[in-house]
Amino acid sequence: MSDAAASKSRPGRRWASSAKLLTQGKVKPRRGKAAQTPQQLVYSQLREMILNSKLQPGEWLRQEQLASLFGVSRTPVREALRMLSQEQLVEFVTNYGVRVVPLSWEEFEELYALRGGLEGLAARLAAEQATEADVAELRRHLAAIAELAERGDLRDYLREEWRFRLKCYAITRRERLLQRIKNLREHAERYLRLAYTVEGKVQESLDFHRQLLEAIAEHDGAAAERINQEALRWTLANAGPVVRKLENDSTQK
Repeated sequence: MSDAAASKSRPGRRWASSAKLLTQGKVKPRRGKAAQTPQQLVYSQLREMILNSKLQPGEWLRQEQLASLFGVSRTPVREALRMLSQEQLVEFVTNYGVRVVPLSWEEFEELYALRGGLEGLAARLAAEQATEADVAELRRHLAAIAELAERGDLRDYLREEWRFRLKCYAITRRERLLQRIKNLREHAERYLRLAYTVEGKVQESLDFHRQLLEAIAEHDGAAAERINQEALRWTLANAGPVVRKLENDSTQK
């Protein structure tokens, strides 16, 4: 981040709302795994809060409040923040503090270019390898997703449609490919909800899943790859204007 850009973002710092809620007892961290170090605990939970937008893009983080929230000293908080900065989820602004990295069109475009390549490959391989049992299980899951789409529950819909796609990709039995796809999806989480700001978009999304399932059922690898890539470009096209506006608004503050 350039000094000029940093200086624009400094006035009127917006402290994280979750940190404010700490004093009201409304934000409670999960209990960590027994084997986790304090640094790992803070890192994993802050990462989840950022990716799920519980900590909003552009919010500033107070290390002393985070230490109190997680019941640790400031040292593991500081080290966890450095780990998150390496993932470009938070940024240290010299002489000013730490904030959640704002949304940017550049990151969004790059994430979806990478996802298109890997998830297109996974869809093609799944179509070529799927068994009748695989297809039957996918049909059951898609029927449940369609009910969520009808109810208009976006959070549950997005969770289950991603589980559906993971089931498709798991057919490939390529663990390294799956892990790379999961990592990109996690980083895309902050963006994808923005594609559903207009009524009817959930049904459009669901239609891509129906098309993907039929391509897998017909063992048409080329069609499965194309459909999956079209679905990702659809998200890019629908969320893009919102991301650009948010990015422009943040630079003008």
